[in-house]
Amino acid sequence: MKRLVVLLLIFLTAGCSASSVPLEEQPLTFIVPGSPHGGWDALAKSIKAVAEKEQLTENSIHIVYEEGDGGNDGWARLNKSDASTIAMTSSLLLTNELLGHSNLRYEDFTPLATMASEWQAVIVADHSSVASIGDLMDKLQKNPGRYPIGIEPQFGNDDQIAFAQAAHTKGIPAASLRFFRYADGSSLIQALQQGEIAAASLSSSQSEDFAENQNVRIIAISSAKRLDHLPDVPTWKEQGIDVVFPHWRGVMGPGHLTKAEQEWWSEFLTAVQSSPYWKEELKKNHWTHFYRNSADTDALLRSETKKYRYMMNQK
Repeated sequence: MKRLVVLLLIFLTAGCSASSVPLEEQPLTFIVPGSPHGGWDALAKSIKAVAEKEQLTENSIHIVYEEGDGGNDGWARLNKSDASTIAMTSSLLLTNELLGHSNLRYEDFTPLATMASEWQAVIVADHSSVASIGDLMDKLQKNPGRYPIGIEPQFGNDDQIAFAQAAHTKGIPAASLRFFRYADGSSLIQALQQGEIAAASLSSSQSEDFAENQNVRIIAISSAKRLDHLPDVPTWKEQGIDVVFPHWRGVMGPGHLTKAEQEWWSEFLTAVQSSPYWKEELKKNHWTHFYRNSADTDALLRSETKKYRYMMNQK
C-alpha cells in the first residue's frame, strides 16, 4: 500500500491536538456545500476515486452534502469539523462575502489546493428564437428587462458575473440585466423550457449534460478557443465578446489546521493530481488542468478577490 511516508513522519513528530491517530489512518470526510450531481460533487467524487485507486489512505472516504445558503452552510460546517474534514470550494466563497451574503471569508479557512477549471456556457431552449450569443446581446441591448437570464444556486456566482462581464463588453449595464436565481439545475431547466427565462448561464459541464438530455442548445462558451469535444460551439471571443472566463474549483480545510495537518493534506492532494487517474478524471469531466498548491491557492484567492471586487463595481 502506498503511503505518504515523509509527511506521516512529520505529522507524528509534530503531534496533533485533535487526535493521536495520524490523518492517513483516519476516516476522511469531503463536504460538498451543495446538492448532488453538481460541480462540487463531481470534484469530490473524482478526488475520492483517485485516492482510492492510488491507496493514499488506509481508511474510508465519505462524501457528505450540506446544502443551503449558497454554499455557506457547508463551509460553516467545515470550520466546526476536525482536521480529517475538507470541503470543496469555488469563487462563490469570495463573492458571497463581497456581496454581503455571508460573513465567511477565505481567510477563515486553510487553502489546500485548486484542482481544476472549466468554462462558462450560455444555453437556450431548443425551441428558442435566440440563435446565438450575438443575437441574445442584440435583444438585451434593445430591451434587457424582457429577457431574464437564469443562474443557480446563488446571486454573485461565476454564472452571473461572467455573463454580466460579457454583456458589459457590448455596452449593456449590469444593473439593467434581470437575473433569476434557481435552487438547482432541474428548476433552472424547467424555467428555460417554460419560457420564464430567455437563457441560462452556467458551467460548461452542466451545460453539456443538459444539452444531451434536456432539449437545450449551447450557444457560447467562455474558453479562448473551441473545445475539442464541442467543436460546434463557438466561443464568446469569436462572436465579438472579448472575454475569456475560467471557472475554477478547489479544496480547503478548517481554519484551525496545524502546519503538519496542512502539509499532510497538501501532499495528499498533490498526489491525487499527479496520478494518471486524475488525468482520466479531467478528461471525463471535460475539465482543464488548473492545479495550484496551498501557497499558490492562497495567492489565487487574494487576486481573485480583487478581480471580483473590480467587476462588481462596474456599472
